[in-house]
Amino acid sequence: MTIISRLADSCLTVASEEGTTLFDPGFFTFDTDFVDLDDLGEVQRVLITHEHADHVKPEFVRWLIDRGEDVEIFGNRAVADLLRPHDIEVKVDNPDGVSHEDVLHGVLPNGMQPPNRSWTIDGVLTHPGDSHEPGTSAPILALPCMMPWGSMTGAVAFAKRLGPSQVIPIHDFYLSESGRQTVRHLAGGALKAAGIELIPLDWNDSYTV
Repeated sequence: MTIISRLADSCLTVASEEGTTLFDPGFFTFDTDFVDLDDLGEVQRVLITHEHADHVKPEFVRWLIDRGEDVEIFGNRAVADLLRPHDIEVKVDNPDGVSHEDVLHGVLPNGMQPPNRSWTIDGVLTHPGDSHEPGTSAPILALPCMMPWGSMTGAVAFAKRLGPSQVIPIHDFYLSESGRQTVRHLAGGALKAAGIELIPLDWNDSYTV
């Protein structure tokens, strides 16, 4: 049994008998009151997609390390460079049961495209970070839906191209509750027509696979 939980925005946990993995410990989770981190169980490893602050906050990573035992941090070289001054070691390879695809971040308004790592864990979930470039997905795809580098239309097209069985919307913290509901309704309808189920998770919600 695998339990996928959403903390806030793009921060997810995947818990199984082998342990718990946390994706993208960004400031939306650490600096807001939407999530009570004291309720977060022990985390064995942290997978980070790229260096933007909404996906990795050094203080959050340090907090996870200090409260756990032998917590391992994984990311690309840009993430390793970001966290090195904080005396945090980042491994750039894959942990057991995890694969990755190195792609570019979606094009930002300033034209920049930082490196981005899409992670797939246990053949169950793919977290693409801030990119619609990855070419493969596990049966469940964490789908960025509302962001400055893309559109909902682009998100739907990305999911249709990869063809997962289910998607979990992420990267929608900027929206109000009614805005998130609207995105889920519109994207969910378009994806359903393609045989893809949308699984809506609010902050602190979980889904059992």
